[in-house]
Amino acid sequence: MSRAHLFRCASCGVRFKSACRPSRCPDCGGKTFVHESGPPLRKRAKGCSGSCSGCSGCSH
Repeated sequence: MSRAHLFRCASCGVRFKSACRPSRCPDCGGKTFVHESGPPLRKRAKGCSGSCSGCSGCSH
């Protein structure tokens, strides 16, 4: 079972939980979100050290 993520809508500011990345805000229908808590949405690149200089785009 996946852990819940907490998102905030960038348009209206409403916070809501979801098990996966939402496509639209449940209140205003906005499409831009801030991931506030929960496990990372993307996996790190193989060998990621946490230093972003010269990173290939792991988005951590």
